[in-house]
Amino acid sequence: MENWEDYDTVFIGYPIWWGIAAWPTDSFVKANDFTGKTVIPFCTSSSSGLGESGELLAEEAGTGNWLEGERFSSGVSEEKVKEWVGGLK
Repeated sequence: MENWEDYDTVFIGYPIWWGIAAWPTDSFVKANDFTGKTVIPFCTSSSSGLGESGELLAEEAGTGNWLEGERFSSGVSEEKVKEWVGGLK
């Protein structure tokens, strides 16, 4: 990632594949150091829930302050996403 050190907050979005984050997401997490960063996972799915995907990614990363993730349906509205982002602390 270009200018990775400039980011304090990182949103990681991914599709859910059988209850876990899609494997390309794992590669991204393993390739970056999240020390000093707040990480907010979110996923999209037509039917599966968030499951333990955020926790599993946090374990793979080993660093960073990982917040609880959010699952959005495939047809989520822009308003719903903005509401969620606005409610984050």
